[in-house]
Amino acid sequence: MINNLIRQRMQGYLRQAELFGDMRRVWMKHVWWTREVINAIIYDLPTQSTSTAKLLQNPAEMAAIWGEYWDSAATRRVQDLFTTHLKQGGEIVAAAKAGQTQKVEELTRLWYQNSDDIARALSTINPRYSYEEVRRMMYEHLRLTLLEATSILHGNFNQSITAFDQIQDEAEQMADYFSKGLIAQNEHRFR
Repeated sequence: MINNLIRQRMQGYLRQAELFGDMRRVWMKHVWWTREVINAIIYDLPTQSTSTAKLLQNPAEMAAIWGEYWDSAATRRVQDLFTTHLKQGGEIVAAAKAGQTQKVEELTRLWYQNSDDIARALSTINPRYSYEEVRRMMYEHLRLTLLEATSILHGNFNQSITAFDQIQDEAEQMADYFSKGLIAQNEHRFR
């Protein structure tokens, strides 16, 4: 009896550890491939289309994790919002490279609006996610990504690396927050 209880607890802890690892992995891919696409756009690298295609796989990878716990409509909604998030980011970098200041401002406004939509969707699907906290994290993610892209665009590579370090740290925090929320929402599956 006690051995079964211990075995159950250990399996629950292992499922939690797996979730944390999977969520961190998709967020690291998110920020890494974003950096690759930023560089590819700014420097007209021949890898731009393949890097962009790889980056655009990321929302489906995120959705696969959330889809283990949510229905397909909710999962699809979040996947679509993150796909829009990535496409808008690429458009901003391309417009900045072209010197289209007004277009950058408008696209950036839409990018932040998309982050509001992401925060709203996540907090509606999972009440364990605070709208305010998800919004704060997304805004910080955007701020740091804009800093990274601007630094690369202006040849300030030290600053871009510093920004990327911060992006990675913040992405890990976001991943852990999302994992904790899934565990809290689905506590029975982790016992």
